[in-house]
Amino acid sequence: MATANQNLEIEVKLPCDSLDCLYEAGLDLTIDEPRHFEDNWLFDFPDQRLYKQKAALRVRSVNGKGLLTYKGIVRDSESSPLKVREEIETAVDKPEQMVTLLERLDFHRSFRYQKFRTVYRLTMQEETVTVTFDETPMGNFIEIEGNESGVLETLQAAGFGADDIIRDSYPELQAKRCAERGVPLEDLVF
Repeated sequence: MATANQNLEIEVKLPCDSLDCLYEAGLDLTIDEPRHFEDNWLFDFPDQRLYKQKAALRVRSVNGKGLLTYKGIVRDSESSPLKVREEIETAVDKPEQMVTLLERLDFHRSFRYQKFRTVYRLTMQEETVTVTFDETPMGNFIEIEGNESGVLETLQAAGFGADDIIRDSYPELQAKRCAERGVPLEDLVF
């Protein structure tokens, strides 16, 4: 989700089995979207330039509706542990048709990943923060997204430090897992 009118995604990802750490910190989470299944397809040029740049073109399908998302190159920052990048997103009524359209334009399916996601809303000093709980085939993760001050305040309140943050995307995490096992990149599916 991009921040209002800026097409910027500011987030962190944390490995976490549950949201207990947030509740124990006294944070008041409100469910925005109940637990649901997401199917995601990443597309790339034949030379894999998006993946090599750590950018992404994704089609997401949820309950027959979808999103087409471009995620730009992650901005490096020595002063902040947050992942900041351009994000442009639009609704797609027929995600399977969008997949076919991209393939006709010579984009290649480069990776598929699935997860169960629950989306929560949290207010930190008048700043709205989105907290997602992702259940994936490689484990559970929390993503905290919003403006920089809201995300950093949420991290601090929950007791997370810079060493807890994962800057890698799900495809990058899966690529590392596959490399450790000595196998080519496999889709991350249930």
